[in-house]
Order: sequence, then structure tokens, then C-alpha cells
Amino acid sequence: MSPMPRLATVAAGAMGSAVAKRMTNFGCTVYTNLDERSEGTRKRAENAGMMDVSIDELVQKSDWILSILPPKDAVSFAERIVRGASQGGSATFVDCNAVNPETVKRIAGLFAGTSIGFVDAGIIGGPPKDKYDPTFYASAEDEGVLDEFAGLSKYGLKVSLLKGEGVGIGDASALKMA
Repeated sequence: MSPMPRLATVAAGAMGSAVAKRMTNFGCTVYTNLDERSEGTRKRAENAGMMDVSIDELVQKSDWILSILPPKDAVSFAERIVRGASQGGSATFVDCNAVNPETVKRIAGLFAGTSIGFVDAGIIGGPPKDKYDPTFYASAEDEGVLDEFAGLSKYGLKVSLLKGEGVGIGDASALKMA
């Protein structure tokens, strides 16, 4: 991983753009892809300091790809990232969407056999503000990847790890859905 984390979030909605703004305020580079996006989305991305790149560049340049978008788009976005991964890259994909545990397990399965790692995360709370931070609850099969994800706490994310015997992909999503 680069000294300062390089992240990507594609949907610059209320949550995605606020998370990006928090990370850029801490000096991180945040990529996005604005193909076929509205003027409002483009403006939020600009205000958050996000850099517009192609999906292939996003996969190749990012350490972390935070999928923060409407749940109906979660699977198709993950499929786009998997296609981009065929061009290289070693990012970790973090599914932060309000999807059920079975859906997140299906999404995680898309990354099997690729160079892309996977973390299941549930964001509890609203978009970050000056004196408020939502919590990113995270679970994964690889505890080392979880520990690395927790390192993003140094850059403005409030991360809480779900670890221990039997904990894995789907548990953070289950918490979000509870």
C-alpha cells in the first residue's frame, strides 16, 4: 500500500461524497468515475476533492475501493470492478452497501480468483460531518485485511472490526440490516 491511502468511491451521493471529503481532508487521494453521472453528482465529487478516472484506472490506482451506492447497484458495480481487475491492480473492495448477507456473500464470490481482496462493511449512521462520524463495522475472512482496513481510522474513518471464531463475510451486513 502507498504511504498515504488511495481510495475510490464511485457514487458521490450524500454518504459517498461526505466520506470522500473526510478522507481528502486527511490528505488521502480519492478516485471516482463520473461516466454518465449527473451534474449534481459531478459537483459533489468536485467539492469532495475526488479525482475522475476510468474504472480500469480506479482499480489499478486504488488501495481501497469503497462501494457506497444504492443497494440495487451493488452487484453490477462489483462486476465492473472484477472486469477492471483483469487489467491489474491489488486493491481491496469494501462493500459498504445496505445489502443482505446472502447478497454480500455473492458479491464476495465474484472476487474469488482475482487480485482484489474483499471486506464486508456496514455503515451505521448518517454522512460524516464536522463533529460526527458514522461507524464502519467490518468483517472479512482475512483478519489481516481487516486490520489494514482499521488503519483507515488514522485518516478520518471510524472503523469497528467484527472478529473472532465464526465471524466472516456477511456478518457486518447482518448487523447493518438488524
